[in-house]
Amino acid sequence: MKDSLGLRIRLGRSDDRGFEGREREKKEKKAPITVYADADLAGEVDGMRSTTGFVILDRYGAIVHWKSQHQKTVAKSTADAEFNATALAVEDGIWLAKVQAELYGEVKEVIPISVFNDNQACSASLMNGQFRASTRHVGVRYFWLRELVCQGEVTIMYLRTDEMIADGLTKGLESGKHQGSTRMLSMIS
Repeated sequence: MKDSLGLRIRLGRSDDRGFEGREREKKEKKAPITVYADADLAGEVDGMRSTTGFVILDRYGAIVHWKSQHQKTVAKSTADAEFNATALAVEDGIWLAKVQAELYGEVKEVIPISVFNDNQACSASLMNGQFRASTRHVGVRYFWLRELVCQGEVTIMYLRTDEMIADGLTKGLESGKHQGSTRMLSMIS
């Protein structure tokens, strides 16, 4: 944690942010907003609440919003925690996409928001529609996200944990991973 105290976020696109895949970069450039959502299951020791972390980038790859907070409800599984985190991130992403569309006068067509998640069960079930709700609150969030996917407003894609920009917002990381996380977040001294 003390390694982060002197850092600040550099505005603008960073070429060393860790976007290795050309295909993913093409999708990001088309999307008005790109969301990276992550969760850490039961990271809060006292109440066993999971931690949500997300980062939102604008169409140019600049970080425009980020958040790290304990979830309001206790998740029963990693997938449940990821659904909660993804839903919260998508809510903010949709709002930012609407603001951006108004600013640029682009309200003609719906361009889906790209959402990256590092939980295969969460990503796959949102894209293929197979879900078994363990709790009602997660079920509501799941069906809301699934509806957005079916309407073409959101595209959910799996991303390996080592490429997840929001990973450092959900838990403490060992030194090497922490440095990688700050690099992906465009943090500089």
